[in-house]
Amino acid sequence: MKKILLLILMLLIFCPLSFGEEIPPNGCGYAITKETNPIYWGYMEDYAAQLKKALEAKRMFRLRYMGASYKLVITRDGEIKDMKISTYQNEYFNRKVKEIILSVPPIPFREGMNVNEMLFSIYLGFEPYEETALSIGGTTDKRDIFHIRILTDK
Repeated sequence: MKKILLLILMLLIFCPLSFGEEIPPNGCGYAITKETNPIYWGYMEDYAAQLKKALEAKRMFRLRYMGASYKLVITRDGEIKDMKISTYQNEYFNRKVKEIILSVPPIPFREGMNVNEMLFSIYLGFEPYEETALSIGGTTDKRDIFHIRILTDK
């Protein structure tokens, strides 16, 4: 009889743990991909293509494995604000990457983009290969951050 009571007591104690809620994901809480959000993804692809073209056209001293990253906010009408460096290389290279980003005016938001501003992280670098990578993540203050990573060997 004691074993049955002990078993019932253990079931009552441990059963609520199995019905606990899952911890919700940090950041945006949903996946933004080319298939789920073609308007935002297309905007990022077009902006990345312009940045890549400007990076390859820029004449500057550079070595392999050099890169710099800036975080910035782009407003609905295509204005850049709150630009801050996030990955540091050296003063000369950082200045040149900043010039490249500022030389490419962002495209005004497309029809169907229901935000007033977007937080971007843009990394421009030189590697022995070509790559353009796009991704979307979340920040600690629950904002979506749109990542553009452009690597070139030119």
